[in-house]
Amino acid sequence: MPPSRRRGRLAVNDEPEEDSTQLQQENENGSAEEPDTADEASENEDPSHAADEMLAKKLVRYALSCEYSRTPIRRDGIKERVLGSQGRAFRRIFALAQKQLRTIWGMELRELPVREKMLLQEKRQAMRSNAQPKTGSGAYILTSILPAAYRSAAIIPPSRIPTLEDEATYLAFYTMVVSLIWLSANELSEPKLKRHLSRLNADKNVGSEKTELTLKRMERQGYVVRKVDRPPVGHDGEEIVTWHLGPRGREEIGLDGVMGFVREVYGEPSEDLERKLRSSLGIKQPREEGAADADGDTIM
Repeated sequence: MPPSRRRGRLAVNDEPEEDSTQLQQENENGSAEEPDTADEASENEDPSHAADEMLAKKLVRYALSCEYSRTPIRRDGIKERVLGSQGRAFRRIFALAQKQLRTIWGMELRELPVREKMLLQEKRQAMRSNAQPKTGSGAYILTSILPAAYRSAAIIPPSRIPTLEDEATYLAFYTMVVSLIWLSANELSEPKLKRHLSRLNADKNVGSEKTELTLKRMERQGYVVRKVDRPPVGHDGEEIVTWHLGPRGREEIGLDGVMGFVREVYGEPSEDLERKLRSSLGIKQPREEGAADADGDTIM
């Protein structure tokens, strides 16, 4: 007689068949020979590590929500809205959140640069004060760490809120304004900015929004900084308005973004364009191998 199969196991003819009642009890109670691995894993898991992972995920969600509205992710906000009573664990939770952002989302948190002292009054006040200069701003934004090949508009299109067209228009407008300021040695006067916008037919409206409101939104989000230099009290004269680079404009667009914008506008790159572009941005020309220095000696 051929061997019979029961519950997926091969039964041997020489041994008596197992009692069905006993098998049912073993299945209900669990085999004594096989330990419950889930219970062991939960017992061996470090509660503090699990709590840190949950806080890191909470920080990732908070960072994504802030970046969606282009709101700076401030250190104080992280402590208040994410960490709560665990404020001293900022560095540890921040490192775990960075790891999750890089491995899962292809992003990372980068600290915004400290706002520069632009007006003469601000510089004098900074010189009079004995306070040490800040090394960090305490505010962060999310930036992509994906390779350039995966950052094209076909792969990462603009947001659909409010609409894809409005978001693309706003992105192009603030990239253009930031590039104009950067190419003007980080200081663009109000009349020059208006002249540039008039040439582009963007001096009154940007899409469906007033240009003035768009510039205020850019200022609020940190792309640009508007400075008003008023004459001293008792002196006649008009106020001078200048536009400068904001911390988000520096970090989000950067020199690479400005250079890419100019190359896209002028089309095919050329040596003359690259030379003028580097000169306008204050980038030193790379020395070629074998070039001669001021004394006539060859630089290797």
